[in-house]
Formats: sequence, structure tokens, C-alpha cells
Amino acid sequence: MLRLRLIFGLSLSAAIIALLLLDGHFAAQPHPRHPIQFMNLDLNLFLYNGLLSTLCVLALTLFTARELLRFAGYLGYRPFGFSVMLFSTLMVTGPYFAFNIERAWGSHDESWAMLAIAVALGVTFFLQAVRRGTQQVMINLAMTTFILVYTGGLAGYMTKLRMEVGGQAGVAVLLFSNFIVKMTDTGAFFVGRIAGRHKMIEWLSPKKTWEGFVGGLAVATALSLLIGPLLQRGGLLARDGAPLMRAEWLAWPWGFLLFGLLMGVASVAGDLCASLLKRDAAVKDSGTSLPGLGGVLDVMDSPLLAAPVAWFFWTRLAAFG
Repeated sequence: MLRLRLIFGLSLSAAIIALLLLDGHFAAQPHPRHPIQFMNLDLNLFLYNGLLSTLCVLALTLFTARELLRFAGYLGYRPFGFSVMLFSTLMVTGPYFAFNIERAWGSHDESWAMLAIAVALGVTFFLQAVRRGTQQVMINLAMTTFILVYTGGLAGYMTKLRMEVGGQAGVAVLLFSNFIVKMTDTGAFFVGRIAGRHKMIEWLSPKKTWEGFVGGLAVATALSLLIGPLLQRGGLLARDGAPLMRAEWLAWPWGFLLFGLLMGVASVAGDLCASLLKRDAAVKDSGTSLPGLGGVLDVMDSPLLAAPVAWFFWTRLAAFG
């Protein structure tokens, strides 16, 4: 089982990394001299700036949403899958379209996600009234909104991070952030197996230990301190020639130390949140679509909760001061 988990996990990681690196390669290319025009929009912007990253995040998000819809069915709830899938798509792709439209037209509005939630709520009210009347109105609306926000809302911050930083730096930051998150999981897993003695929250996640938690944080901070400066010196953590981490109080090593700790804590918290959902649905894994790993939620649980933290760190905190 462990061997299958390692083989398939590494294969999946390699495929995602290759896709994101290709996206970064496109972002670094000069645009063609004769742009493809549609309604005064340069479509090359959309082709060269974030398309592959957005599609990758979207695919993982929709598979995760599908698994959560199945969880809800196990518990006897009936959320509206149409609303979840449609508006999760809008929340993930919204930053991609917003930032490319800004570059093309000079007009930008960051309220797309809130608009998507508002319209989703209206559509769900309509579907409830037409299809189910007064049957479990609040439960159906609450469950639909929760799955939408948990999947599309959180995953949208991955796209937002990629687009707001932009170019190759956007890809580098997205990859770096998720690498630290997954390495936290890996470190906690192996340290827990070797030295785990004290259970963390046994009723929720019997295999998690405090030793594993500390080991995961140690791996996250060590890798952040090791790899972060290398990426920075290589110019991959810079935008328009200025380093992303430019706040004086985050001067090395404190910035990368803090980032590693934040990603580590968010990673463990995301894993525990997903465990709570699986416990409620009485399932061990979220699915069987990924051999050795379980379902897509089992892969996305930590990155989902860490995504807004990474976005805030790189686009707000690192530039503050």
C-alpha cells in the first residue's frame, strides 16, 4: 500500500508540476506580433497567461466537489450539484479572467467571487422552489453553499495567487507553496510512523501524533529556509524586478521561517478538517479514484485550506512594512 501510494503520488505530482512549468514557460514567451482579437480583447493574453494553471486547479476542484456531493448523499442531504459545479468553476476561473481582462482593457474588479456566491445563492433558491418546494430549504441551501465555498472559494485563491503575482513568479510561488504543504504531510507521516507515541486527536484521526505534527512543521520550515532563498536568488520570487518578500521585518531568515510555519500549520489544519468531513460521512477515504491515495479530497484537503494563507502571505504580508 505504501509503495503504491509513493508511486502514484509521485506520478501525479510530476504531471501537475510539468503542467505548471509549461504554464510558466508560456508566460515567459513574447506574444505574437499579430494577436488574435475578439471584441477588442487580445486572446493571446488568455492563452499565455495562466490558462494551464487555471485548468489544472479547476479539474482538481471539480473532482473534490463531486466527492463532497457524494458525502452529502451518504448523510441524506440533497445539495444542488448544478449550482456547486457551475459556481465553483466561476470562482476558480474568475481571477484568471479578471486579471487578463485588466491587462487587455485596464478594468479590474476583485468582487467576482462574492458575486458568484450571491448569484449561486439566488440560483439555488430558484432550484429549491421549482424542484423541492419547502422541503429542507435551509439544509439544502446551507449544504450547497458550504461545498461551493469549501471547494471553489478556497481553490480560487490558488488561481488568484498565480494571476496576481503573474508570469513565471506566479507559477513559482504556487508550486513552492503547495510543495511545502505536501512536504508537511510527508514529514508528519514518516516521523509519526517512526517516532509517534502521543496521539493528537485520536477520535478524529487515530494515526496522527504530536511527534508527527512537530516533524511535519520541522520539515516545512527546513525546506522553506533551504529552497526559498534559492528561488529568490534565481529571480523566480520577484515581480517586475522587485522581490516579492520585500518587507524589512521579513528579512532572511524570518520571512521563509514564518512562511514554512504558516504552510505547515495550514496543512495539518486542512487535513484535520477533511478528516472531520470523512468521519461525519463514515468513510475512511474520500474515494478510490487515485490508487494508493484515496480520493481527490485526500490530496486537496491541505492545499485548499493553505491557499488563502499563501495568497495573503505573498501578495499582502510579504509586501507590508
